[in-house]
Amino acid sequence: MPRLSTLSNPTGLKDLDRKLVGIVLDDAGGRPSYSLIRLELDNVSLPANTHVILIARRGNSELRTDHGIVKNWNKNFVDLSELGTDGAWAFRILFVVPGSPKLVAVIENVRPDGLGNSESLIGMEPAELGDVPWELQILEQEGRAVILFNRDVYPSVVRAAEDVHFWTLIFPEAVRRLALFHAQAPGSLAEPEWEPFKSWLTLHGIVDEPEDGENDDDREKWCKSVVRAFCARNRVAEMLRRVVEPRGDTE
Repeated sequence: MPRLSTLSNPTGLKDLDRKLVGIVLDDAGGRPSYSLIRLELDNVSLPANTHVILIARRGNSELRTDHGIVKNWNKNFVDLSELGTDGAWAFRILFVVPGSPKLVAVIENVRPDGLGNSESLIGMEPAELGDVPWELQILEQEGRAVILFNRDVYPSVVRAAEDVHFWTLIFPEAVRRLALFHAQAPGSLAEPEWEPFKSWLTLHGIVDEPEDGENDDDREKWCKSVVRAFCARNRVAEMLRRVVEPRGDTE
């Protein structure tokens, strides 16, 4: 079977707008994964048996995943651990008909939603905060939140992202506050702008949603389940323990 990278580009190849697709990338911990959560192809003419192939790249490595037929593609999260930790993420989507060497359509340079950069589900941006170390800003209309960190402590996103204490102490609390926002606004996760975050919750095993009529204890319980799932999946305590415990300390 020929490699997808050798597929020919025939006349009539559709170069589709990247706005038609949505990818959620979870790259906060040591087990990166993605979900192809959105394909808006109602106005695009494609053969009924067209398959969606997503190519994820990082550094010199790449992973190709067949997500099935476009009308019912696979939205499950795909593990990207084998791509290593070096380099920036890049995503490309191919539309192919099984058995044909020709590309039907392509979407290039897709930018995922995820954790860490300024446009992520939970982004990071430096800000003038005086003596306040950090704040969480929830952008309801965009379906995401931003950690505003004190630029006198971390002058850049890179410096903050490199600090284990930021990921292990600040990030879980930011996740809790975002969960609390939704717990206090039942039904908010049904809004289309929050679909990427809802998919992110599913990745962490959170499938129940806050409901009307729940009391404070119910809401707090749900928020704790979100934080615990996040910390468990990303081994947050283990990351922090490696920094806190002196080397060779066996007690």
